Amino acid sequence: MTDGRVIRQAMAMLPVPHRALIYRAYYLGRTTAQIASEYCTTEPVVRTELHEAMLELRRILRGAHAAV
Repeated sequence: MTDGRVIRQAMAMLPVPHRALIYRAYYLGRTTAQIASEYCTTEPVVRTELHEAMLELRRILRGAHAAV
């Protein structure tokens, strides 16, 4: 299985809010300020949520790696 496919599958397992944040930040290249504006929140909140989303993605990927 390719790395891209593994990441896509892991992304699909994330809760929608986490998936949306990662998509905006890493796929669309938006800054935390831009994301904060879109969500009508503050940059620290976006940074915290993005950090939590990335931790969850790592947990999923580690589990997928262990299953191989």
